[in-house]
Amino acid sequence: MIIRNSHYVIFSQNSNSHYWEQDRFPEWTRFVSIRHFPEQRIGSGVEPHYHDCDESWLFSAGHGEVWLDGERFAITPNTLVYTPMGVVHHFQMYANGENNSFVTRLERQKRPIHILVEQDGPPEKIVPGFVIAGAINTAPIPNPGPRCPFGELRMVTLAAGTEVAQGKLLRNEHWLVCDGVLQLEVDQRVMELYKGDLALLRGGVVRRLWTSHGARVVLVQERT
Repeated sequence: MIIRNSHYVIFSQNSNSHYWEQDRFPEWTRFVSIRHFPEQRIGSGVEPHYHDCDESWLFSAGHGEVWLDGERFAITPNTLVYTPMGVVHHFQMYANGENNSFVTRLERQKRPIHILVEQDGPPEKIVPGFVIAGAINTAPIPNPGPRCPFGELRMVTLAAGTEVAQGKLLRNEHWLVCDGVLQLEVDQRVMELYKGDLALLRGGVVRRLWTSHGARVVLVQERT
């Protein structure tokens, strides 16, 4: 199910299963795919590759290692990985975990694939990527750089009965549910979001968020 409005779009888990879609997300967001991957098993990962877009990961659980242009970083819960177009990256999990992906619109040759140096040659880099360790990824990013599409991307754990401050959004804001149930009121419509569900909210809309029984969610705030 997909609920569309000029102020928001709600994707159910079953309708949020495409990775490279270029026409499903609204034009007012910089993303074309935001997905929750609940099962990152021990030993899983991806080969070294790059993209014709920006890609980011938020590891909401598990431990492992990630490499950006040959530099190694540890993966812990809530670790944020930003890989701009042209940055060669790969990861491997050393414990079962979860991952969440965030993809921007295709550029250059607009190839919706993992691009391999061995087959396609080295990439043309624009800006370097970065990794923020899970323990310190608790607030807006201090220096996201000129290209990064978001100013904040992190896990939020809400206890039962928690209500997020109601108000008018200054920028686009998105919520991806990893566990539990999140209640959302927007444009006087109340909805419940479950595991894998995604809410895209446009800047300027008034929203209210709360959870009756608790939830783990990913918060994304785009940059203006």
